[in-house]
Amino acid sequence: MKTKRILIADDDRGILLALSRRCEGLGLNVEQVTDGLAAMASICKDPPDLAILDINMPAADGLAVFEKLTTDPSMPPLPVVFLTGDRDADTIKQCEAMGAYHVEKGASAWPQLEPILMELLNLETKAARVPPNNLTLNYARNKGASVAAPRILVIDDDADISKAIMVRLRPYGIETLRAFGGMQGYWMALKERPHVIVSDFYMPDCCGNYVLGRLKRHAITKDIPVIILTGRSEGGAKDYSLQREMVGLGASEFLAKPLDIHALLAALRTHMSIPEIAANVRPQLSGQFASR
Repeated sequence: MKTKRILIADDDRGILLALSRRCEGLGLNVEQVTDGLAAMASICKDPPDLAILDINMPAADGLAVFEKLTTDPSMPPLPVVFLTGDRDADTIKQCEAMGAYHVEKGASAWPQLEPILMELLNLETKAARVPPNNLTLNYARNKGASVAAPRILVIDDDADISKAIMVRLRPYGIETLRAFGGMQGYWMALKERPHVIVSDFYMPDCCGNYVLGRLKRHAITKDIPVIILTGRSEGGAKDYSLQREMVGLGASEFLAKPLDIHALLAALRTHMSIPEIAANVRPQLSGQFASR
């Protein structure tokens, strides 16, 4: 098996050395850099399997590096973990919005980071540990949720649409994760590994074909079924040329807006087990809902 290679970028050489030794103990090949520009140059020249980026670095901060990578269509998908001493809530939200992991520097950093590396790089070792419940709460919650309930990710810049889907699927025991842009959805899919992805086609930051292509090229997400939604139709009919394009890229289903919840449920049932709705629960399933 090919040795996985990671890049660690941090201007604190003590942390850089300690973290590199830990990662090498997992059998990883580690490259070290001490500033953002060096990280960018290294990734562009020879993309690693994963990058661990400090946020506050000379030349270019980690967030800027990550944003550049995600907006460059020539770059392959790259899982990123931000390792930082910055406890600012807005910074943490920004990391989550990008779909990246956020780990706070300190004594508890490695217990958080190790299981993330194990999962994202598909490593096998007896040293793997589950992070404590008070660390990386989203990670611990979603690991449990993947066993307890079917889970989908809805990628749509129209918050009303994704909320309507979430509310109408809730009685069936389906957990709905929501992303409001194509690249946010892509990184959330890498992080959360939903059972099915439901993605709008037209979004401000990128179109569904670009997101679908990146999902199908990445080892973590290539086998997740993707249902494409679009309002591009004539008189409510499907756009079959667009449908053929999406199926050719790997889409499992293609549904036109306005979306009928019955059609969505039927599509989901071909890819995941959905329990029957409780007899005393009567959600409003009639009619359709469309984007603004």
